[in-house]
Amino acid sequence: MVAVAAGLEVRVAEFLRHKRTGVWELSGRFDDETGTRAHALLDALAERRTGDEGPDFRTTPQRYGDAFSDAVDLALNSPELPMQAGERAHVMVAVSLEDLKSGVGKATLGDTGTMTAAEARVHACDAMIIPAVLGDKSEPLNLGRLRRLISAGLRRALFLRDRGCAFPGCHRPPRHCQGHHIRHWADGGPTDLTNLVLMCAHHHRLLHRSGWEVRIAPDGLPEFLPPAFIDRRRKPRRNNLHEPLPFTA
Repeated sequence: MVAVAAGLEVRVAEFLRHKRTGVWELSGRFDDETGTRAHALLDALAERRTGDEGPDFRTTPQRYGDAFSDAVDLALNSPELPMQAGERAHVMVAVSLEDLKSGVGKATLGDTGTMTAAEARVHACDAMIIPAVLGDKSEPLNLGRLRRLISAGLRRALFLRDRGCAFPGCHRPPRHCQGHHIRHWADGGPTDLTNLVLMCAHHHRLLHRSGWEVRIAPDGLPEFLPPAFIDRRRKPRRNNLHEPLPFTA
C-alpha cells in the first residue's frame, strides 16, 4: 500500500498473511522516517532484561519478536485506537474451561489460528484477547469480560501503587505493563487491587512459565518469591527501582 502525505510518497507494509504452517508473514517497505521510527521503537523494546531472574538468554530474533508483540500491545491499549463495531479492537479465543484452568490443551484464536491453553491463560489476565470459555458441550459459559477485564479506574490505581512493572529489577513504566491476576480469574480470583499486580509482558510470561510466585504483602504491596534454584530460602523480593509517590515515600 502506498500513502501520500505532504507531497511525499511513503511506502508502508504491503501485506500481512496467515500461512498454512500457522505463522503470519509480514512484508513491506518503508520510507526513511517511518523505518527510523520503527527501528528506534523496536530497539528500545528489545533491550536485554537484567532483572532478578538472571541474565536474559533470548536470542536477537527472539528479543525483536517479543518487542514487536509489545509494540502491538501498546497500540491496542491506546485510548485513540479506532473502534470496531462499537468496541475496541480485540481478538476472540475459544477454549474449554477445563483447559483454561489447567493450561493444557489448545485454544482457537480468532477465525483461523490456534494457541496453547497456557498462552490463553496468560492473555486472559488482562489483554484485548477475549476468552469465550466453553462447557462440556461447547456451550458458552457465563465467564469473560465482566468477570476479568480490569476497569480504567482500577488500572489507574494499579499504576499509582506499582509505578511500573513490579517484578524485581525491572524498569518498565506503567504504559508498557499489563495487569496480572495473582489468583487467576478462571480459578475464582477476583478482579480487584488485592489480587492484581502490574507486570510488563516479558515478566508476565515468565511468571506463568517459571517457578516465580507473587503475592500481596501485609503492607498492601506486591512481593515475589524466587524459585528454589535461584534462592533455596525463597526470600521475598521487591522492585525498588520505581520512585514512590511523594506522599507514600
